Amino acid sequence: MTEALAKKEIADELETKCELSADKAETVVDTVVEYVKAQLLRGNTVTLKDFANLKIVEKKAHIVKDPETGHQYISPAENVLSCVPIDNFQKQIESAKLSSIIMALPHNDPFARVIEFHFSRVGWKVVVVNGVDECLQTLKKSGAYLTIVDHGLKDSQRLIEEIKCSKGTSMIPLITLYPSDKDPEKSTDFVILGDEHLVEPFEVYTLLMLAESELARSSEEEVIFEQQVSFQFGTTEENLERANQLGQRLFRASPLDEEAQVAMSAAFREACGNAGQHGNKDNPSKLIKALYLLDREKLTVVVSDEGPGFEHSTYTLRGETKDAVSAARERHHQGRVGGLGIMLMMKCADKLEYNDVGNMITLTKYIRPS
Repeated sequence: MTEALAKKEIADELETKCELSADKAETVVDTVVEYVKAQLLRGNTVTLKDFANLKIVEKKAHIVKDPETGHQYISPAENVLSCVPIDNFQKQIESAKLSSIIMALPHNDPFARVIEFHFSRVGWKVVVVNGVDECLQTLKKSGAYLTIVDHGLKDSQRLIEEIKCSKGTSMIPLITLYPSDKDPEKSTDFVILGDEHLVEPFEVYTLLMLAESELARSSEEEVIFEQQVSFQFGTTEENLERANQLGQRLFRASPLDEEAQVAMSAAFREACGNAGQHGNKDNPSKLIKALYLLDREKLTVVVSDEGPGFEHSTYTLRGETKDAVSAARERHHQGRVGGLGIMLMMKCADKLEYNDVGNMITLTKYIRPS
């Protein structure tokens, strides 16, 4: 949270609880903040009752090791702000719930106690929930290091969609559990995927190891990405429409401006349509896979199909030239596939790339400063 946002929220609270005007509330907040800053810069300790002692202290020079190169260097001395909780706030911190593993399972699932027991043995606090809303409320209230969702839970797909499509929870590692007849690697249903999945039957030890690897992965990737959503579906008109609706939802929630959101929606629709028609030949047993990635600088969408691919370099080259339309029309008259779709995607996205085979396309749109 930025300082400006924090000040605004505090001012809003003062305006509501103390019946102050918006201007007076902001003036009070600014006055308090400036006073605290001035006292700290004079070397004084500021004690806020039932909250913390604030003080500027000197952090002495020390030797640190660069994790990438292994080289050691001296970090110079610097002044840092020390915040030490005191009184009732310290007690609240000590008694607060630690982030935990949330397991969303059907009522009376006999496997729940087994999993809970094994996770508890290695030091995890496990919270078992039996409904979508209960799980979402728990995530919102106390967060989690890891979420496990069983396919048998009613509306489990809705829960997975809400977790992955919300920036606040998207990067929490999500492991999904499926019965053998719902294995996502064999299913052509429209499926929003977790980060990893297991198909029954499986050993609890396997789940423990998978959880450990997911926690390690997420700690690295959350520094890079703000959101990741992966989904797949068999090639049907209904599934293609669902994919486009999901894409629109993700683009609307992104930092892109409205024009860029519409452009990416058009590019994504074209990419999925090409994957279904030209890649999978409208075969409902073949999958289209999509990956949505958001970081601080850009939005990336990857769409792949199970077709043999095509020679894309000619199309992309023509798409960058002024004769792309005439070239596409010529191919259409010859009864061959035109290049208008590729040209459209190139106009809508800032960057378009195919893999070597030609059955995977990556669309990138950079986030422009407001």
